[in-house]
Amino acid sequence: MVYTTKFQEALSKTKELALTTESIQFGELLSVEEIKEVLQVCIQALYENGYTNSERLAGKCVPVNMLLNGLLGCSTNFKTYITIGDRYWAENDIYCQMSYQYILNELKAPDFSKPIQAHVWLTLSDGTIIDFTSEAHLDILYKRGDHPVEKCFQVIRPNDVIIEGVHRPFLIGDNFLFKSGAVQLSY
Repeated sequence: MVYTTKFQEALSKTKELALTTESIQFGELLSVEEIKEVLQVCIQALYENGYTNSERLAGKCVPVNMLLNGLLGCSTNFKTYITIGDRYWAENDIYCQMSYQYILNELKAPDFSKPIQAHVWLTLSDGTIIDFTSEAHLDILYKRGDHPVEKCFQVIRPNDVIIEGVHRPFLIGDNFLFKSGAVQLSY
């Protein structure tokens, strides 16, 4: 699976569902130094907001990535995209399994009392995936240890070949998160 192609397919589906009108074209490959800069900003923000280890990150993909997306968008020159989907190992081993039928059902009758059945991560402007929460969740689930935030993230570059634990994007942007009640504003 070529992630950037799947991302564009998810963007098309997001537009079809009227959840975005944005067009996205990936830019030039970010340098290793630029990726390190993004990670440093993210790690500092996570510590400052109490997301310090696997236990505190596990199951928090929505608030963590909304925080990081907003921060990176406001305080750096890096463009990131909220990406909603799942991680696939095998037919019976899918982390936060999603489907378009689930999305349609959730949009038609959202259940604000339940968390969404989806995983959320960030995609950078070159197609790089940054994920601070799924490995943290697996750390806890499989008793791999409670690691500090700087040991919990994944960076997957657009040209990396991933065979297991593939990030499968279904939707791009945060509109579904608001419409499904995964993000609720309080006044």
